[in-house]
Amino acid sequence: MTGWLAAAAVVVATFLVGFVWLPALQDNAQGGLWDAICRAVGISPPAGLVRATLAPAQSPTGVVWSSATLRLARSGDAQRGSALAAVCAGCHGAKGISATDAFPNLAGTPVEVLYKQLDDYRSGKRKSPIMQPLTANLTDQNIADLAAHFSAFPAPAVPSRAGAAAPALVTVGSPLRSIAPCAACHGPLGHKLGAPPLAGQKRAYLKTELDAFATGARANDINEQMREVARALTASERDALAGWYGERP
Repeated sequence: MTGWLAAAAVVVATFLVGFVWLPALQDNAQGGLWDAICRAVGISPPAGLVRATLAPAQSPTGVVWSSATLRLARSGDAQRGSALAAVCAGCHGAKGISATDAFPNLAGTPVEVLYKQLDDYRSGKRKSPIMQPLTANLTDQNIADLAAHFSAFPAPAVPSRAGAAAPALVTVGSPLRSIAPCAACHGPLGHKLGAPPLAGQKRAYLKTELDAFATGARANDINEQMREVARALTASERDALAGWYGERP
């Protein structure tokens, strides 16, 4: 009987040391006590128990598309936005058409798209040494007004490529590499409600952004759709897609 009690005491002591005391030492650096206990037995803690404080750093954007957010994004006043946009004209043009390939055209872009990108710049979710300082002091309403301003201009017109076949990556993707077609999100002609328009966009800008998604330098895409696609593409494929959309109407 004494031997049984001694063995039980050893088991209890081992449990307390291995699963309570040692995990507790890791608590501050590694998450909560329960997380540490899970790690001690070689399993991952349930997803629902991951600390909520980690979520903001991991989230690719601060924009949550609720009905309230959509109303705010669509509540902008183009006239108020025109006053705010004076500082934007140097890069994006007075009417949202950029004079250089390095900066994107904004004219005709859906307000939801513009609102999200401006908010991502403001929060630092999308990095830019130019845009982050310019958006730092904007309010939500300022952002909505700027979105309304640029969205009101007609989208850029580019020469037609009648008869030219779109690249397979645009229409069917690459199923063997698990690459969805660009048209699935951006539309068969590079325009689809709610998605950033690609047709008529600056070729150099598109290539730069595809490369940034591929390397992870840009990471504000929800659910990593663009990062996954861009990583699977070769450099020449990214260049070809930028050229196709950069020249199509």
